Amino acid sequence: MNRRGSLLVLSITLLAIVIGWIAAVPANAQGKSVVTTAKCPNEKGGPLNFHMNPWEVEVLQGEPIDWILNTNSEDTRIVVEAKEGGEWPYAERKHEGNGRAEATQMNPDAQGVYEYNITIYCGEDRIVIDPRVKVGGGSG
Repeated sequence: MNRRGSLLVLSITLLAIVIGWIAAVPANAQGKSVVTTAKCPNEKGGPLNFHMNPWEVEVLQGEPIDWILNTNSEDTRIVVEAKEGGEWPYAERKHEGNGRAEATQMNPDAQGVYEYNITIYCGEDRIVIDPRVKVGGGSG
């Protein structure tokens, strides 16, 4: 193979490595979404219904979580926080917002299963849900 052919093969190989690396980085940084759907009672009363998917979210070390709230309530507050006194894999123990809350900065040594609370509001009423997050692929 001549010099030009060798340079072409080297260039293609390097391009393939760079493309593979770039494609792998977003896959790790994508994170997971947790969708909570809440149906608040109307003025006449009735039950408060909710559904959360997934109940136990599994993430890899460093992955963010985005909690999304779908509700028929005008109050779209969602508060996600570590249980009092409990361990939590993210740097900030409380995440809140309107319609969504996000945790992005994971502690570098986070591993295992963590319990937490999600609080959603229906006017004056609120409901606290207590799901789990699992970090890593182990049995926790």
